[in-house]
Amino acid sequence: MGSAANIGVIEGVNRVHHSNFLNNNLPDKCANLIIADPPYFEVKGAFDFVWEDMKAYLLDVEKWAIECKRLLADNGTLFWYGHAKKIAYAQIIFDKYFNLENSLIWEKTSGAVLQGTKGLRCFTPLTERILMYSSEPKNNNEENFFESFDVIRSYLVNECEKADIKTKKQYENILASTNKSQHHLSKSHFHLITELDYLKLQEYCVLNKKIAFLKPHEQLKFEYEQTRRPFLNVNEYTDVLKFKSETYITGKYDHETCKPETLTRALILTCSRPNDLVFIPFAGSGTEVAMSVKEGRRAIGYDIESKYVEMSNRRVQAILMKPELFH
Repeated sequence: MGSAANIGVIEGVNRVHHSNFLNNNLPDKCANLIIADPPYFEVKGAFDFVWEDMKAYLLDVEKWAIECKRLLADNGTLFWYGHAKKIAYAQIIFDKYFNLENSLIWEKTSGAVLQGTKGLRCFTPLTERILMYSSEPKNNNEENFFESFDVIRSYLVNECEKADIKTKKQYENILASTNKSQHHLSKSHFHLITELDYLKLQEYCVLNKKIAFLKPHEQLKFEYEQTRRPFLNVNEYTDVLKFKSETYITGKYDHETCKPETLTRALILTCSRPNDLVFIPFAGSGTEVAMSVKEGRRAIGYDIESKYVEMSNRRVQAILMKPELFH
């Protein structure tokens, strides 16, 4: 396993390609974040009604899931949009390939969506669903260990050799705690060593005149955080995401299911880092690609409709041409 940070130069970024995303030539595990707003199946827009039946649609969903699995980095996040009445079918498929982190609800807080709902014989629909997935192991065992963590683990093992710490018991005696060797030195149940425990090892080396554990703990922590899946929830969002539909913005674009910019930016800022690669398999109006570029990420989108590709790329170019001060 590895993280997308290990991938070299990716060509064709910050644009939408006129192609089925299944036909991409991108390397494995290149995407730090995937935001997918696929056809929901017979809900809205001509692209929702191209399948003979639900069975045929779900066959494609499985293909989409498999390709997203190939593209997503081990420390990446996948968001998959869906209709409240249809998302469960997709979840059954995606649960086979990813670890479900959240079943999010987007609550549309703008009053316009309430118009024309008085005659309904059910509760007024004000929400859509977003499944949030990771590739993180579901079980902490050696088979599912993230190899990207091995840089830190190997460093600790090598430093123990330099310090003549030869057994797990000796290691745990120095730390005055049991089971720490399993967490710090083995692949199962790996955890980053705490600053206090690291200080104990450094003090041991000083007392015994061993040259080891010289790297500052702050550097270890930085390397660890860069390896982990980004999740910076500074606005303390819950699993109910309350955002307006922003029709005053989305109405500018000729697309039936354009998502709001503010919601999109929240997903990007929470679950990716600057310069990360954001992959958008169904670019549509270009919201996800444009907002990724706006927030200093690299973005690659795909769409099979030429009019959407042209519209999305115009939207991206408008951001790229705008001075950074006005982003």
